[in-house]
Amino acid sequence: MPSAIQWGILGTGNIASQFAEGLRMLPDAGLLAVGSRSRASADAFASAHGVPHAYDSYEALVRDPNVDVIYIATPNHLHKENSLLCLNHGKAVLCEKPFTLDAEEAALVVHTARVKRLFCMEGMWNRFVPIMRELDALLRIGAIGDIRMLDANLGFPFEFNPHHRVFAPALGGGALLDLGVYPVSLALWLFGRPTRIISHAVMGTTGVDEQVSILLGFAEGRQATLTSSVRTPMQNDAVFMGTQGMIHLHAPLYRPETLTRISTRKHGEAVPSRPRAGLQRLIQHPLLRRLREQSTLQPPKPLTLKVLGNGYAHEAAEVMRCMREGLLESPFMPLNDTLLVMQTMDAIRGEWRRASEFEGVPAQPRRDPPAGNA
Repeated sequence: MPSAIQWGILGTGNIASQFAEGLRMLPDAGLLAVGSRSRASADAFASAHGVPHAYDSYEALVRDPNVDVIYIATPNHLHKENSLLCLNHGKAVLCEKPFTLDAEEAALVVHTARVKRLFCMEGMWNRFVPIMRELDALLRIGAIGDIRMLDANLGFPFEFNPHHRVFAPALGGGALLDLGVYPVSLALWLFGRPTRIISHAVMGTTGVDEQVSILLGFAEGRQATLTSSVRTPMQNDAVFMGTQGMIHLHAPLYRPETLTRISTRKHGEAVPSRPRAGLQRLIQHPLLRRLREQSTLQPPKPLTLKVLGNGYAHEAAEVMRCMREGLLESPFMPLNDTLLVMQTMDAIRGEWRRASEFEGVPAQPRRDPPAGNA
């Protein structure tokens, strides 16, 4: 493989443009080609981002022998089809979240990647930014004791348009797939497979979930409370709660840069350790030594680690690191994690279907809606 890994981008929308800008931050990455379903769109994208080769079909893109890996930036409902197209033509894949529409689709893509021995990864943006590595280090050494609870949320008020992908069931719309996948993925990264799922969704007029509340139960009594919405603004952050403190992961949850540790540990008290790989190396990290020395009388101090460019460079850099090392999966976003996320979201949606069978006449709201909103 040449020193510069050559990328292709499948799709020409806003996310594709952001990813192209992110690649500019990596000197060992080349953006060689773009594929679209129209010549005009492909040419416009190539001109805007300095891409040498523009193809008017996805099939032409995947047949380019000089493309090493393809970033899939199409709407949710096309992720399975596009991933399989790339893999079946020998291309490594970075697929934008959500990986697919459901676990069955995800399992097919994962199986294909493993059989063909090609690198494949879900582009779960927030898992690769620098502050998440620091968060992982803090949690691994027990900086807030035994982690018991997580509260995470992500929501934005999209302008309603029944034809927009967010509100279109056929395009894989809805709050859970588009935004809720971030807090769900975060909870499973933290606690593993849930043992119990309780969820409620507010369905919109187009048939997609516009507002979602989720309670996940895990082994040893751990819990995660997760919410997402495409109709209302949220704080877009997360709070990790342990027996000896909390860590606030500041907004935006999809690309965080700042965390604040709030400790209830007495000054000078030893940090308990847990038998996890690399523990001794983590304990000696200068950041962790400083945090262990802080007294609860000191005001919490946020820690900020800026992302590179717009943040997309970090996941691209991880893909290239893995490919150069001959890895077929990323240890930070393995395919089994992706499968678990999709299985969990299937179970969450199953909760909605079961709940709908028992819904009767809606109760009268406690507050009348504001005038003019009828």
